[in-house]
Amino acid sequence: MTKKRWWGIGVAIVLVGGLLVAGGGIGLSLIPFPGKQDVARPECGKLPSRSEVREALSQHRDLAARLERVGKGVSVKVEAPCGDQADEALIRIVYHTKEEPDAVSSILADHSFGVPVELIER
Repeated sequence: MTKKRWWGIGVAIVLVGGLLVAGGGIGLSLIPFPGKQDVARPECGKLPSRSEVREALSQHRDLAARLERVGKGVSVKVEAPCGDQADEALIRIVYHTKEEPDAVSSILADHSFGVPVELIER
């Protein structure tokens, strides 16, 4: 093959690889993106009811308070990610700084609310 043809093939491979990484394909889990959560939550239709999540949060107020003490930007709330019409919820932990998600994850590694938790950067 000619040099021109090899050059074209090389450029095509780089472009396709870049699109896969940027578009969520190969390598996405290796690159941290702001606002991207590390752990997948159950999809809508498989989340517990709002009342179950509220009860879990009320039973674990000490855990919620401990998480909120991690930093000024951390808040723990019951949220309905599937829209207000659905009777499904989870516990959403919002953070603001780069240090907060590591501290939150460290606490959650040893403690649980017993319902799905979503960690989101704001």
